[in-house]
Amino acid sequence: MDEPGEHEHLRRIPFFEDLTPEDLERVARIGEARTFGAGDPIVAEGSEGQAMFVLLSGRAAVEAGGKTHDLGPGDFFGEMALLGRKPRSATVTAVEPVECLVFETMYFKPFLIKNPSVAVAILEGVVERLREVQERIG
Repeated sequence: MDEPGEHEHLRRIPFFEDLTPEDLERVARIGEARTFGAGDPIVAEGSEGQAMFVLLSGRAAVEAGGKTHDLGPGDFFGEMALLGRKPRSATVTAVEPVECLVFETMYFKPFLIKNPSVAVAILEGVVERLREVQERIG
């Protein structure tokens, strides 16, 4: 996570865009880099969600409710897993080789308690994501 570019991917995410450089650095430290090959499943609908993913490079496809949309660098998914243990609502598959920063719930919750400014930013991000979903449905 020492490469400056990776922090900037985090800054483009609604959850993290208003964080101070110090908060962003702390968030980056609890993330774990993982790679997936083209065609690899990243998460499966119905599986138990225990992490949020941020795409650093590559492209992935999200399938939910009979619709598919693409994700690219700076996009994120699985944020609901950070806040509640519910089955995944979508399947995400790597379209090409993907590098993700993965935030595990068991590390993220204690982090949020110690960093309330990050918790507030994430709540604002969740609200914004819900608004986007409502607009798509309505």
